Amino acid sequence: MTLPKLELADLARAGHVTRWHSVRTSRDQTLAEHLFMVTRIASHLARDMFGPGLDDAALLRIMDYASLHDAPELLMGDLPSPLKRHIEAISGADNPVREIERQIAPWLEDMREDIRRRNPEHLLVIKLADLIDAILFIDHEGIGPHARAVCSGLHQIFGDKLDEAKDQYPGYPWDKAASLLETLQQDTAAGQIAFERVWGGRPGLSERREDVLCGATQPL
Repeated sequence: MTLPKLELADLARAGHVTRWHSVRTSRDQTLAEHLFMVTRIASHLARDMFGPGLDDAALLRIMDYASLHDAPELLMGDLPSPLKRHIEAISGADNPVREIERQIAPWLEDMREDIRRRNPEHLLVIKLADLIDAILFIDHEGIGPHARAVCSGLHQIFGDKLDEAKDQYPGYPWDKAASLLETLQQDTAAGQIAFERVWGGRPGLSERREDVLCGATQPL
């Protein structure tokens, strides 16, 4: 059986493919949003961690791979991570999901192996960025006890991946990934709220209008 290969035109559908099918959320996250966020987080984290030692070509490889790392989902959809782990446990080295991914996106495997050959620690940065985006989305948009359990599990996976990175490549400041996650979780709406506090340039008007909109009794 010959499977179709992913083409550039398929990327146009990244805004239609959604994630988190088995978790209740307040809105859908598209594959396009996820790829964008992982790319930006990975770029920020790589530059912060590796500093001047990170040349432009290496940063481009990181961003290029991050922007396409889940591209097979364009055809396969977003398989829940627990299902992937069960399939891997049952099938071992003959993982059918991996084989399908290799057949529909062989160039993605080539990109991953190129990074692994040159700078394998860069793949860990991309994985950490992937987990940071997942945690942020479920933390902000998840609804109910199952979503909270998923978020807790993601934190555990993130911590395990961080420990793995520290063990394998102790020369890098991996705690910067944890610091970045903490910063992003603190208040992502602060800039938006500050921007929206401007009401026609009249001093104090924004606060009084906010009081009225939030149910306070004092007039404008």
